[in-house]
Amino acid sequence: MNNSSIKQIFIALLSFAMLVGWIDPASDMNEEGIRLYNEKSYDEAISKFADAQLHLPKSDTLDFNIANTHFQEGKLPEAEKAYKNVLRSKDSTLKAKANYNMGNTLYKQGKLNEALDFYKKAIELAGNKADKKDDEIKGIKEDAKYNYEFVQKKMEEMKQEQQERQDQEEQEKQDKEEEDKQEEQKQGDQPPEEKDPEDQEQKQDQQQQQQKQDEEKEDKGNQSGQQKEQPPEEEKKESPPQPQEKKEMTKEEAERILDALKQSEESAREMQEKENESAQFETEKNW
Repeated sequence: MNNSSIKQIFIALLSFAMLVGWIDPASDMNEEGIRLYNEKSYDEAISKFADAQLHLPKSDTLDFNIANTHFQEGKLPEAEKAYKNVLRSKDSTLKAKANYNMGNTLYKQGKLNEALDFYKKAIELAGNKADKKDDEIKGIKEDAKYNYEFVQKKMEEMKQEQQERQDQEEQEKQDKEEEDKQEEQKQGDQPPEEKDPEDQEQKQDQQQQQQKQDEEKEDKGNQSGQQKEQPPEEEKKESPPQPQEKKEMTKEEAERILDALKQSEESAREMQEKENESAQFETEKNW
């Protein structure tokens, strides 16, 4: 945007305000406000212009000077409000300047479409001016046209950037969907236990827990079986006495055993003889 042209317009407008045939003290206050404005003492300048309005409350020139000062301070909403008061001015030159400066104010607030409308209006008002050889009005028209084309180009660039962002976001979305699809296919080719590492890990934990429980049950069963197979302490049989070592027989013991054997043989022989006799007797008996 042509800032030098804007500055020239502001100075020209303020000079115009100085030439107005005001009666004192409004004229003196306005001149003091312009001096403070040029010194960039904007708050004090606003105060002087406001004091002058007490004497001339319906002055479009004072509204314009106040709007310009707010613009320089960066108080754009206040500047916009003050410029609107000037748009009703019957002075076509002042009205053209107010439309141009209103376009600048709206542009700085990001209201591009509205700014275009005011630039266009400024061009029309400057073009309809009877004395087109006036350098001031020609400057307003040229600057308004330049700014109109500048903002229009800016809007087209912003629209193009927005479209490129949308295309990029759409492409990223498609790439993400394609990547997810490939990942799903890749997981589908893997064994079931490899599809989800978390599920696989949980499954392994469950298997380990189950195996541990089975081992605990098995250990308890073995301990129980061993306890059943072992006889109670009171039912245990005493182990048989172990044989004693054989001792050598004495002579007396040997003679005693021999006597006993002789007696046994004699007894056995006597019994045999008795049986034989009895058998003979029975055989000879005739019934």
